[in-house]
Amino acid sequence: MRPLLRLVTLPAVLLGLAARAQTTPLVLTPQPLLADPGRVASQLPLAPAGQRTAALALPFFEDFTLPRDGQPSALRWQNQTTSYPDGSGLTQNYAGGGAYVSNRLAREPLTRGTVTLDGLRANGLAYTPGSASIYSATDTLTSQPIDLSSYSTGSNLYLSYAWQAGTLAGSPVASGSGTPVFLTLEFLDNVGRWNSIWTYNAEGKTTAFRQQIFALNQSSYLHSNFRFRFRTSGNRASSRDAFGLDYIYLNNNRAANDTVFQDIATSRGLSSPLQSFTAMPAWQYAASTTSPLNPTLTATVNNLLRSGNPTPISWLGTVRELTGGGFGGGTWVANNQPLLAGARQVVITGDARTAPLPTDATAARRYRYTLALQTNETNPLTLPNDTTYRDLDLANYYAFDDGTAESFLTLPAISGGPVTYYAYPVVAAKNDQVQAIRLAPIFNNIPLAQGGENYQNRSVIVAVWADDNGKPGTTPLATQTAVLTNTASAAGPGFVEITFSRPVAVSGRFYFGYGQVSGGQFLPYGFDLNNTTTAPSLFYFGQNNTWSQPTLSTPGTIMMRAVMNNNVLATQAQQAINAQFNIYPNPAPTGTTVAVSGPAFRRAAVLDVLGRPVWQQPAAEAGRPTLRLPASLAAGVYLVQLTLPDGSIATRRLAVE
Repeated sequence: MRPLLRLVTLPAVLLGLAARAQTTPLVLTPQPLLADPGRVASQLPLAPAGQRTAALALPFFEDFTLPRDGQPSALRWQNQTTSYPDGSGLTQNYAGGGAYVSNRLAREPLTRGTVTLDGLRANGLAYTPGSASIYSATDTLTSQPIDLSSYSTGSNLYLSYAWQAGTLAGSPVASGSGTPVFLTLEFLDNVGRWNSIWTYNAEGKTTAFRQQIFALNQSSYLHSNFRFRFRTSGNRASSRDAFGLDYIYLNNNRAANDTVFQDIATSRGLSSPLQSFTAMPAWQYAASTTSPLNPTLTATVNNLLRSGNPTPISWLGTVRELTGGGFGGGTWVANNQPLLAGARQVVITGDARTAPLPTDATAARRYRYTLALQTNETNPLTLPNDTTYRDLDLANYYAFDDGTAESFLTLPAISGGPVTYYAYPVVAAKNDQVQAIRLAPIFNNIPLAQGGENYQNRSVIVAVWADDNGKPGTTPLATQTAVLTNTASAAGPGFVEITFSRPVAVSGRFYFGYGQVSGGQFLPYGFDLNNTTTAPSLFYFGQNNTWSQPTLSTPGTIMMRAVMNNNVLATQAQQAINAQFNIYPNPAPTGTTVAVSGPAFRRAAVLDVLGRPVWQQPAAEAGRPTLRLPASLAAGVYLVQLTLPDGSIATRRLAVE
């Protein structure tokens, strides 16, 4: 009875999955994130309100092109605000902050990069993980002080912005008396009061980006410490009730209809440079009889002008190596066309095969694909959004995702029966061995009293199958059980690598995946919504001891990866030593600090793909489980080498980006 009781008390965000587990055909619905490990490795904290020595001058412009991923730029945005009016004349204190910049959450953004406000803090954890039923204040986005003291009510000062309700993961719930879900704009007057200017109450649907513009024509706003802020309210336990902002512009000499901009910009980023994967082993790439590169590598562009003659533009797509392999670079597209006024999400396509990559099977490589527009624009504020890029790893693993989750997917909970599995197919170009499987768990940090699994570790089974007429075989070639450690102090461990006790030999088409024993527990894992073109067929092994192909209500891919070893058989003893350690975040931003979990060690070092030391842990920090990587460490794939007390060596792979 205990598993069933836990199932009944779980939050509504998870209950639907269990109900659908008993239906045929099975329909799987990805759910909003309860935590986002992708936000842990964000930029440095924003500046507090009093840190700036001078207020900003006009124009104020922000389209969130930079930073590429993390918290908004401290040049224009504060880290937090301390109070806001509650509508009754009283003031409530609230830490605020939490806004997140990326190009992975918005639907059809105006320009590359938007900011998202939702129920997750800047560190990726929910505001109130202890309850899925609390609706209240969530994120804020507050400008740095702006000096408006030299302007008058006749200066035609206007603030405009684009906003969106919802994300790729879905829409916010409709706002109600018990579920206040809204996005609001406030101005700070000269006596320190925040005044409500505009509010959108969620209607239970996702919107396109819409433009708003408001005049600053009251003398109370024309002071040297003016600020504006956006504030949201919604569910404080997940990312569901989310709003996006883009293209924020404050200046004088504007008009009430000044929401049309002379700007041609990239919007959605580049698709995968590989046709079937987002990453693959270097030796499998080299052994492929046909190029694995994508013949339809794409991005989208927008023309923000609504009327007028078509604008002639050109573009250039290039690729260069970030690792030290000596690849001289290449061009994968060069073209031009007139872009119609008001055009949105126009697809630019190139053939990645026109710039073949080296077929070096001996070392991991990282390549950067860049698309740059030539629009003949002269406004320096709009030039950064004319370029976008994406990195490709040819390392030692197969992946279908880009390393970040926009939602999560669980295995349906059942009260009895066999182990249930998800599996993905891979067609290997040469015989190989699966050494490990990487998973990206999204832990359910909800208290046990409410039916959650707060701070509990979680057991998982990874497996490999041979092909049986287009589906996985009934019996796995090998399985491996592991316990995933829940880290309560962060949004999650990122990818966790589970190593097989003995590498699993595979050839041609094979399958890899993960599963759980029956009993009602949930196993949420990251689900990537931005790489649908590389999403393979998902197979599910359920109660009837058969494989089926469920329907996904939202296209995407589970974040699980197969680590290969090119038929190099490590000893079981060495595998056991390596498997004791995990490193997170992984991938890690350049210049960040990574944590090592596992037994004690004496010293750590980082080696490049050729085995050359590029960093040594300082003697004063020897053995510490935090490695402060230098800012000079270039993006690429490395090995972290740990010297143990008995002199033995453990190694783990680390990607730096």
